[in-house]
Amino acid sequence: MTMDESKMLRVEGGEISYQVAGNGTPIILLHEGIADRRMWDREFLLLAREHRVARYDLRGFGRSPPATAPFSSVRDLSDLRDHLRMDRPLIVGPSMGGRIALDLALAEPEGVGGLLLIAPGYSGMDYDHVPGGKATFQRDETLSQNAVDAWKAGDIDQAIEYLRQLWGGALAGSSLDRFRIMVRENATEIFEERSGRLDTREGAPPAASRLHEVRVPTHILVGDRDNPAMPHLANFLGGRIPGATVQLVAGADHLLNLTRPDAFDAAVREVMKNLHRPQGK
Repeated sequence: MTMDESKMLRVEGGEISYQVAGNGTPIILLHEGIADRRMWDREFLLLAREHRVARYDLRGFGRSPPATAPFSSVRDLSDLRDHLRMDRPLIVGPSMGGRIALDLALAEPEGVGGLLLIAPGYSGMDYDHVPGGKATFQRDETLSQNAVDAWKAGDIDQAIEYLRQLWGGALAGSSLDRFRIMVRENATEIFEERSGRLDTREGAPPAASRLHEVRVPTHILVGDRDNPAMPHLANFLGGRIPGATVQLVAGADHLLNLTRPDAFDAAVREVMKNLHRPQGK
């Protein structure tokens, strides 16, 4: 098994590129909205020693072509799971991937074995969900807008640097190099949301109003060097998802598996102990 062995899956109105390896308890790795499946290069091979692991590029990222018509990222995840015949997998969802994972757990509760969410987003997020309200997101909004402005001005290096300040403050060495490469090569999707604008939730109520309905084991990781708003959002989710646990990881930023791989590995082992156990009613 090598990093180049990828396949394409036909999905509604397009294709997604994926890789699968190993045998055992199934795991699906999503990626963040500032990355692609390469953020899991280390974990993909490591986890495949004991599990059946899949990772894929969301539409418009990595090797997956951008969407050209309305589609559902949740349905894409569901289609990949069904295509690979993964029975109730553990879904690992960082950031934007966390939003997709949560929405799938709500849409198809019998199709998900557990959730490991990393600084997750979620549909229906509102400023009122965190202490300080909108002011808590000021740094996020300022650096995000600076990055977009730099991209529009043709200064990709400065745009990447603003995103590093916002999301990758603990990155160093090869992990920082990987981050910069992923942002550069996915810049059009990151800054222009070619596919993101076409992603529809098909009329489903947002997760924020339905968190009490989540019925799978859920563990949430968030770094203490992430965007300052993220721990508040993690605690909001943790306080409303039945039985969910929240872990603040010292020294980790938004790309937690790259800055604290030991903490990520330990979390996977812990979550696996409780996989498929029903949560509180």
